[in-house]
Amino acid sequence: MVYMKKFIVQLIGLGLVVYYLLPYLVDGISVEDYKAAIIAALIFAFINIAIKPIINVITLPLNVITLGLFGLIVNVLLFWFVASVIVGFTVTTTTAAFLGAIILTLANWLLDKLID
Repeated sequence: MVYMKKFIVQLIGLGLVVYYLLPYLVDGISVEDYKAAIIAALIFAFINIAIKPIINVITLPLNVITLGLFGLIVNVLLFWFVASVIVGFTVTTTTAAFLGAIILTLANWLLDKLID
């Protein structure tokens, strides 16, 4: 039940961040319509709940060695992956992917704090 609540809150929160904030805050990120934003939010929420904990365990030694900076690289790569899969959600530069991943990470952290 907790995971379902977390998934729904992340879906709504990340959908709003993807659709409304990212295209205005970061040059190089564009969202065509709300459908692309909803699909992106679904994939981001699924990745954050199901896939990211597994990736964090696998990359734990690299995160320890780099003092957590490798986790940021993983977030950028996951952000870029989602943008490459979804039609209507585009990221044109590496800098845009980096900034978008940071903003989504902060939004995800804030949503986690609000849920707990």
